[in-house]
Amino acid sequence: MAAVQLNLSKMISAQLRNKANEFLNSRKHANNLADILQMFEAETENFTPLLLTIEVIFTELLKRGDLIQHIVPLKPIDHSPEAEYTRWLCECYEAAINRALECVRRGKTSSRLQALVTACKLLQAEGKHPLEETTGYFFPSVRLKNIFTVLLDSETSMSAPIARFQEFTEYRDVQQHGLKVLSALAFRKSPSPVYMQNFLELLDKLLAAEIPTENKSKSKGRDNDENEMKVLCAAEGKPNFPYNPAMCRRFANRCWSYACQWPLCEEPRTHRRALLLLVERLMPLLNKPHLATDMLCDSLDAGGPISMLALQGVLELVRHHNIDYPDMYDRLYAMFEPEMFATRYKKRLMHLADIFLSSTHLPESLVAAFAKRLSRLALVSSPEDAIGLLQLVANLLMRHPALKRMICCEDTPAIMSNDPYVMEESSARRARALGSSLWELRALRRHWAPAVGAAAAGLLAAADARDPRAAPVWLARDDDCALFDAELKKRFKTIELNFIRPQTMALPSGERLLQYWDLMA
Repeated sequence: MAAVQLNLSKMISAQLRNKANEFLNSRKHANNLADILQMFEAETENFTPLLLTIEVIFTELLKRGDLIQHIVPLKPIDHSPEAEYTRWLCECYEAAINRALECVRRGKTSSRLQALVTACKLLQAEGKHPLEETTGYFFPSVRLKNIFTVLLDSETSMSAPIARFQEFTEYRDVQQHGLKVLSALAFRKSPSPVYMQNFLELLDKLLAAEIPTENKSKSKGRDNDENEMKVLCAAEGKPNFPYNPAMCRRFANRCWSYACQWPLCEEPRTHRRALLLLVERLMPLLNKPHLATDMLCDSLDAGGPISMLALQGVLELVRHHNIDYPDMYDRLYAMFEPEMFATRYKKRLMHLADIFLSSTHLPESLVAAFAKRLSRLALVSSPEDAIGLLQLVANLLMRHPALKRMICCEDTPAIMSNDPYVMEESSARRARALGSSLWELRALRRHWAPAVGAAAAGLLAAADARDPRAAPVWLARDDDCALFDAELKKRFKTIELNFIRPQTMALPSGERLLQYWDLMA
């Protein structure tokens, strides 16, 4: 069945290609264009051949200049056959763009992605060869607005088409005009959750290419940037695109100011997307980052992955904007729970915790509580997570050498049962970690994963070393399959498949197969 459909698709593609060539080569076959556009009304889910055909046809027509209408002010409309034919081509061009945008909403995923690419390619062709005679740089913002309207107003999530659109946001003209268009479409009082999700994803893709925070004053630097800058609608013999980073930052701030008025925190998915956009893209671009304090603090109290994402934004406010958050370390301490290993942001949490605990002026009771909690979590985590936690503990011991007294020489049941540390305590200062010991590190030396055992042994060796600057030696293996292959190479040089080495083509004596079968020569 799949082969039949593939052959049918090839036949349709060949027929469409022949119709397109006939239309482009002679006006006698002008009806071929109407037939191709009418095929969009067929009840099918695969519009890819049609989309590729109209992309080829109208790209060639735009290059030829066949769609340019010569309109003279205060002069009657020309009704000559040539002018009527040009107007008919323009109507077909508008209909083709509308059909492509309709295909973005319906059909197979591959057809939807191709429809978006076709619309963007036609936008590029129109930018290079405008429908009106122009001398300077031209960008068809109306076409981009129509594309954004389809991506935003859909009743379903547009994650796949928006992800595909990212290949066009690398161009500076698409980024600047896209932010301008998106800021105009963001003025809505009560958008749907799907609209908010699509809006945040589209804004994230537009900000994927880094926007410079300062304009270069030297003309040489500007010339180099213009030569290296990627522009979608760049045309030969016309001025370069006037890229304005300040304008991009202003439109990005406007988009976020409108989005802040929406109920972004009602659904967890939208909440996570908004936080990711804020901490990874928008924080360096905001004119007043401190206005995001309330959202970040409320998110920090939400718990789970949302708190982990908000932690990065709070760190940015504390480090660069002089914002004080009460009980910050207790909030961070409470995030280290066994449930953290089930989230995709666990590595981000470890990295941020290492930054928060990088100061050597923190109280020893606070650092000891973190070291004890991290060691306890390493007992129940996966080997990869355990190695990351042990590295974090090693950093704490190197920054605070006085805590090396917590290193325990034994991990007997008596020491474990008399441990005064309270794991259930949410406050680091009330966890009584200074009266405890890090017997977990001794236990981790006998971990079933060689990488974890080597990491724990290296940490203990560094803690026992006289040089406080000595760093533990880690086993640089994160993949369990690589560890298994390494063990096989160590112990076995060859693997035998038979108990008796075969000498001839005949079966060995005593083979049970001979009881039921006779081998004929």
